[in-house]
Amino acid sequence: MSIRESILSAMVVTLSSLCGGRIYRSRKEQLPTLPAIVIRPESESDDGETLGSRDINLIVAVDIYARGEIPDQAADSVLESALSLIDSDATLGMGSDVQIMPTRQIEWSIDNYDDVSATLRLQIFYRKFP
Repeated sequence: MSIRESILSAMVVTLSSLCGGRIYRSRKEQLPTLPAIVIRPESESDDGETLGSRDINLIVAVDIYARGEIPDQAADSVLESALSLIDSDATLGMGSDVQIMPTRQIEWSIDNYDDVSATLRLQIFYRKFP
């Protein structure tokens, strides 16, 4: 398993207490029940090897899908809980070579009058030794 996949798996474990355990990796099928979370890698950059290691920045998207009478508020409680869990261990239990950076971006998308997705983008720094 690559370090990237290990980080994404650790993210699933970190958030596993939310949404009744409906945490998925790169799900393509329709979500059976909402709320639910899908975790996916979005981009990765690497400036090359320096002093025997590579410093890599991974952008991870945490998509939160919810339904509610006020769609732009439907994902708020899950989003706040996710942020709290992420803030509790910025290394995701993987040690000092993995660090969730403090920068965050959140975007909302309202598909119809009831459904919303909130995408939390996180920058995760990790060091890879060849």
